[in-house]
Amino acid sequence: MSLICPKCGRRVPDDSIYCPYCAHGLKPSAGTPQVSAGGILMIATSLCSLTLLILSVNALIQIYNWVPRLVAQKWFIYGQLLTVMSLVAFVSAAAAAALTMKRKNYRLTIIAEFVCTFSGLATYAVSVIIPDFNPLNSFVYYFLPLFVAPLIGTLLILRRKQEFK
Repeated sequence: MSLICPKCGRRVPDDSIYCPYCAHGLKPSAGTPQVSAGGILMIATSLCSLTLLILSVNALIQIYNWVPRLVAQKWFIYGQLLTVMSLVAFVSAAAAAALTMKRKNYRLTIIAEFVCTFSGLATYAVSVIIPDFNPLNSFVYYFLPLFVAPLIGTLLILRRKQEFK
């Protein structure tokens, strides 16, 4: 007796974990922990991005209340850049996390992961060019959670196309 692959419709042996024709996962054991770990990293990245987004929006709202006008104008540009980059990182990380955990649409997952990774790198770059640059803070608060985590998540699922529907 043989199974029928739900993706390509061909008959495959009962003991197959993957379809030998299209590499579609046929059994729950076809899912690897690497893809799940990649999804978890994207969830963590989305939470970090959301936190940064909330903090940067709050800073933009209050910047003119406590900073002299000329200084506020200079900081406002950096605040806007951080807000936009953290918004892009949050949306793409949330999409990548959802797609990865459901193992749906490999192409969209990879695109969302790359967008998240590069927006995290851009956020880190903005943190490096702000007037009161602090290397340790930029490394801990921007580089690790917004660039390294999604980069590792992307690398974990990059060669796991067969696990996605």
